[in-house]
Amino acid sequence: MASDIIDLIDVKTGLNALYMLYCTALLPLCIIGIAYFYSGLTQRRSSLTMFALPVFLIPFIFVDYFIWGYSLCYSSSSNRFIGNLNFAVLRNLKDSALAIYSNSRGNVLIVNHFLFNCLFKTICAALTFPGCIAERGRLLPMLVFLFFWSCIIYNPITYWFWNVNGWLSVDLGKLPVLDFAGGNCIHIVSGFTCLAYSYILGPRNPKLLYNYRNINTGYIVIGTFFITCGWVGFVGGCDYKFSEYSIYIFINTLLCACVSGIVWTFIDYYFSLIPLEGSNIETPTNIDGNNLSVIASQTSLAPHISQTGVLLNQHLHETQSNFIVRRKVSMISFSSGVMTGLVVITPGGGFVSSPTELWKGIVFGVVGAIIGNFSTRLKYFFRIDDALDIFAIHGISGIVGSLLTGIFANDLYASKGGWIKGHWKQLGYQILGCVVVSSYTFIMTCLFLYIIDLIPGLHLRIDKNFNKRARDSVNKSKENEIESQLSPTETTRVDSELEESYLEKVELAGTDSYEFNGEYLMDFIEFIKVIRPQDYLEDDTQANFEPIDNNTNIHGFGTDYELHPNNGHTLLKRDQ
Repeated sequence: MASDIIDLIDVKTGLNALYMLYCTALLPLCIIGIAYFYSGLTQRRSSLTMFALPVFLIPFIFVDYFIWGYSLCYSSSSNRFIGNLNFAVLRNLKDSALAIYSNSRGNVLIVNHFLFNCLFKTICAALTFPGCIAERGRLLPMLVFLFFWSCIIYNPITYWFWNVNGWLSVDLGKLPVLDFAGGNCIHIVSGFTCLAYSYILGPRNPKLLYNYRNINTGYIVIGTFFITCGWVGFVGGCDYKFSEYSIYIFINTLLCACVSGIVWTFIDYYFSLIPLEGSNIETPTNIDGNNLSVIASQTSLAPHISQTGVLLNQHLHETQSNFIVRRKVSMISFSSGVMTGLVVITPGGGFVSSPTELWKGIVFGVVGAIIGNFSTRLKYFFRIDDALDIFAIHGISGIVGSLLTGIFANDLYASKGGWIKGHWKQLGYQILGCVVVSSYTFIMTCLFLYIIDLIPGLHLRIDKNFNKRARDSVNKSKENEIESQLSPTETTRVDSELEESYLEKVELAGTDSYEFNGEYLMDFIEFIKVIRPQDYLEDDTQANFEPIDNNTNIHGFGTDYELHPNNGHTLLKRDQ
């Protein structure tokens, strides 16, 4: 049987099928890379959740796509918005294993087409959902939402752009929006889903952000490498065939990622000298070990929490080197830049790749890095705690890439080109596509999440009362301020007001403890080390320290140490 099938495949079809299998085989690298990337960005208490979810979602997406997802995306129906069930459970293959799916890019075996696009959808879910529930969301309601997200958000949007009958597709030609590999279908959907989910969940508990430490920056670097390797197949496979332009798509993808990584790193390198707004840091220019205590008294390193719950000065590590005025390079910045470059080039892909167009990858990388970097500040403006900056890196960068495609697109793959080809309408089509997808995704996500949150047992957040308490706290803030002014001697509060609720304690313990029964990605033996300042009097950096009492602000030197409750003159090493 296998030999008969081989005999029926001509050389061109076989070569294209092998090329698609090669590109498909690279896509799992993106999934495991996303797992490493997100896990490395989060704290130990939630890192397993971030690592596990991209892998955990694979069977749910695969089964859904096999049963009806592929059919809803790519079957030809009489309408322009959603497919029918003609391809359900791949029944279009029952007559022949060599069935072909055809569009303006070429002909591809349906089995290749199904597997490639199934992993596309899996990558979109992996990019979206770990970041949505980062450090505060529950898994069960997220899986319920995943079903509606898949059926009513992802599938219709994919149909609009990539089905030959979709109302925004190039094949239909009425309102052709150029999206080579998923700037709209993948990244804008991912970014605005996460924005809406983060908005509904509310900000993280500020107590989670004191002494914030990501678990492993090495994971971020490894994840970036895997994602970059996989992204070559992610974009290149959308050609659906091995053509003379395939290698240029690979080159442009890597070129854009590299340029974006460099530009993003230099932007953060420049701003690393400038304190974030709200940190009130005044660092002296002349420093020696003997006046470190004076510096500590003049420098406010106590945690400052923004209205999104983000620790504004968490970029200041608690080491003596941070008292020295100098700029610093960050591998997290570099990795974020590389990711942004991969996102920006995605909608362009083959529309901006040819032997004479490699300079476009540089333009995409520079523009994407600049806009993407500054877009990470938008969460402060919107007051939405997007923990992993998915909205900026995927949502905004996807929009930027789509608009740049409308300007720089060539006339390949049934495209009429962009501005550089004199096709002025194309930018308008791109704007239309971005507005429709972002609005539809955000509104539908908010609607489904609001309904799910009302169902008993499906509250979205671990600490379901946190947002209510936060609103009540804001309403009472003025009253408390007046009371403190009228009775300044009352410095203690009622014990009941300090007592944490059970759900708050569970949320503070982390999603790994809540969802995975205390399993951790990187477990280790914890210990408490007690030190005394007088043990270090011979150290030049400690020689001039004043004796410590209960009223001393130990946090002036960081939050790694706190007063031992049983001894006011003893420092206690905090658990990381």
